[in-house]
Amino acid sequence: MPASIGLRTFEVAPSTTGEELRSGQGEPRRTLLQLTDPHLFAKADGQLLGVTTRRSFEAVLEHACTHSPHADTLVLTGDLVHDESREGYRSLRRLLDRTGLPYYCIPGNHDSRPLMEDLLGPAALGPVAVHRLGNWNLVFLDSTEPGQDGGRIGGARLAALREALAASPSPAVIFLHQHPIPVQSDWMDRLSVADGDELIALCNRSPRVKALVCGHIHQEFEQRIDGYSVLGTPSTCVQFAPRRSEFAIDTRAPGYRELTLHQNGALETHVVRLDGYPERALRTARGY
Repeated sequence: MPASIGLRTFEVAPSTTGEELRSGQGEPRRTLLQLTDPHLFAKADGQLLGVTTRRSFEAVLEHACTHSPHADTLVLTGDLVHDESREGYRSLRRLLDRTGLPYYCIPGNHDSRPLMEDLLGPAALGPVAVHRLGNWNLVFLDSTEPGQDGGRIGGARLAALREALAASPSPAVIFLHQHPIPVQSDWMDRLSVADGDELIALCNRSPRVKALVCGHIHQEFEQRIDGYSVLGTPSTCVQFAPRRSEFAIDTRAPGYRELTLHQNGALETHVVRLDGYPERALRTARGY
């Protein structure tokens, strides 16, 4: 039998910068900003494939907060610090603290969970945590497997997720790092969630799930499955070319995802890219 995992359930503190927005029907709505795969380094000038990752993250974070002034929460879906350094996590915390927004982080395969917990404190979430925002549940799921680039949920986390979804009739968004379904890039799909089919089967049985939102793939992705969406989001630094059998760089700009959660359970989302951002990854790169 898999070991049990206790759930963390908590409510978001009201944003100090945002306010409750209302849809055309007079219903309140909540706005989330997802940033993913910043790959920061201890040094401010650290680069990944030719991109100075801290500089690009700062640009994306500033753009997101400026253009979504009523945002309620920031969500970071892994690969936060590429060199897994203490100074990298300290820098990340300083940048996020400046926004005045609540923020929540889950690990990726390029992260150290002990350092995240030590340096990001309660913002470092997992293995399964539920965050209440308005009438929505935000579920944070650690999909990483120690020592592996691909992910695995495992029986204990799946059981905890099942418990979380059954405990409340509220609509839910699930955040994880690795993608649970194929994205039609052979090399990247070898690094997906190994038991993603079990996660999808669980979500198929729960009408509460409105979206699964991941990082890891460094590209925009969307697929509808039985009433909910599986969403992938561009990195705040380097982009991977979609639908490739082998590793390939995409020279598109860095970006982020905005999600709007409506009182009636509807979800709207779109990706925003910083098209004017000057620094792009090296097209000649063959891996990282």
